[in-house]
Amino acid sequence: MSICFSPVGDMRRRARQFPALVNCTVIDWFQPWPYEALFNVAKSFLESVDLGTDKVRESVVKFMPYSFTLVNDLGVKLLDQEKRYAYTTPKSFLELI
Repeated sequence: MSICFSPVGDMRRRARQFPALVNCTVIDWFQPWPYEALFNVAKSFLESVDLGTDKVRESVVKFMPYSFTLVNDLGVKLLDQEKRYAYTTPKSFLELI
């Protein structure tokens, strides 16, 4: 069963009237980020960090999206083998940086 609400609507009022909408449901918003978006975020966040030379900075910036996509791929493998989910979110990527 799927229930869809507009984010523009009055979701707060509906949640108060029907608390089971929040307490007894699962919201799956885990969408994979494209590599280019991860790269641009890492580049902008690490721009002000002193990493030494430009070559080191470039290597670290390239490693960030690579490692995050690798973890996502291994999460799919974990689901196939162990039937367990391993979620990675944009927040976990920002915490990694």
